[in-house]
Amino acid sequence: MTKSVWKKAATVVLGASLVGGVFVEVPNALTTTQAQASVKISYSQYQSDISGIKGALGKAPTGTQSSVAGALPNPSDKEAYQQYGSFDSYLGSLGSAVQNNTDTKEQAAENLSALVATYNVFKNRLTSGEQSQLESMANKINGEIATSNVATGYWDIGNDLSGFGTTLQSAVLNYGNNYDGVGSKPTKKTSYISKLSVKKTSKKYVKVTGSAKLYKSAKYARVHTYKGNKYTKLSSKHTFSKSVYAPKAKTVKVTVGNYSHGHFSSVTSTKTVHVK
Repeated sequence: MTKSVWKKAATVVLGASLVGGVFVEVPNALTTTQAQASVKISYSQYQSDISGIKGALGKAPTGTQSSVAGALPNPSDKEAYQQYGSFDSYLGSLGSAVQNNTDTKEQAAENLSALVATYNVFKNRLTSGEQSQLESMANKINGEIATSNVATGYWDIGNDLSGFGTTLQSAVLNYGNNYDGVGSKPTKKTSYISKLSVKKTSKKYVKVTGSAKLYKSAKYARVHTYKGNKYTKLSSKHTFSKSVYAPKAKTVKVTVGNYSHGHFSSVTSTKTVHVK
């Protein structure tokens, strides 16, 4: 392939990652105020970061991907960002892998694209100085790829790609060492019937009133007696009231959920009240 065609190919491959605001001549002037020690990185942020670097790795050539896939952070690693943590190990492995898997112009472009995407996962949490340094390095590598040819080889570019990875590793470690690990996974909140009362209003009817604490959407309360099921809509405050014909009722069971076309799906567990 001629030098002009190589240059055109590199421009096309790199355009997606380096055009459109990813890299600019003037670095982002905003800096992130890093947290004080003992503050934990949220569990959701950690999971988002893992997802982000996995997506970024998908842009790399297959050799790079296979070299570091086993080093991806463990979702349950509480010290993932800290020194010798799994993010530090992964980014170190990535820096070595891009150097060892840059034998062609296409591989160089793909490795840079993967590194850029990895950087973007953390960019807004790094200092302005770190952002400026990394973006300058990436722009330099982009220029090297665009002007390189087979005769000169890709060893120098591989070294520069590795340097970018090592610098990113250090910046992410600086960020992570300001935190005391990763927070715990939030416990799942369960909807429940918070209040329920049953009163006889006559010899034949009982009145059921109550309210629910909801963490999932629900629109109906199902009232069950020996006579079968009756349904009543919840108010905007998740309260309900229903008089039902049940002359011999000894217990009333109530469940909150959704009712449509004869089918009821529960959101809360069933609560039982004895009729006095």
